[in-house]
Amino acid sequence: MNIEYFTKYCEYESNGLRKGAKEQLRKFIESFDNFDEKESWTIEYLPSLKINMNSRIRNEIFEEIVFPVLLKGYNEKNITLMIWLVKLSQNLYQNQKIWEKIDYKTDMQIIRECWEIDPRNAEIQDIYLDLEIRGIAYSIHEWPSGILIGNDGATLEESKALLKEVPFLKSLDRNNKFKNVIADYEDKLKQNIQRLEK
Repeated sequence: MNIEYFTKYCEYESNGLRKGAKEQLRKFIESFDNFDEKESWTIEYLPSLKINMNSRIRNEIFEEIVFPVLLKGYNEKNITLMIWLVKLSQNLYQNQKIWEKIDYKTDMQIIRECWEIDPRNAEIQDIYLDLEIRGIAYSIHEWPSGILIGNDGATLEESKALLKEVPFLKSLDRNNKFKNVIADYEDKLKQNIQRLEK
């Protein structure tokens, strides 16, 4: 691996020199001799990223260097690498051939697997809660018309199942940061159930 190519890629990219950046990136990717080098670089590179749950990295980097490492970590149930798979899920969703390699699992399904392995891990709990809160925001955005699941209104059975998950959401919210959001969601679920039972 020749890190100078990556340094030049970053310089060109920050100066808006797309053609030069692309050429340096290709050289960097081709400079890796084996998987161990990719793994070593990925483990060093990922923590330097400043990303949120909607972030993506350059697709060539993800597909050719980072994803093979994350896939190995996922298959070996390496929590740290599984968490990065969740954080970079937008890269997965944009690339069907890669996403297929993990059976089209969503960020929510992967973080659930992480939680099942290590339910006391604070980072897992925080990411899980963040994903759940985003899901809640979507599911109630058409209220008072109803609660959504996907593109459809939640059925009575689905609403009851969601209500049963509320205590779990509360347990994830260790600092009561989303106490009011969860309480509002619980109230809307109860109203939706009452409406559907009529």
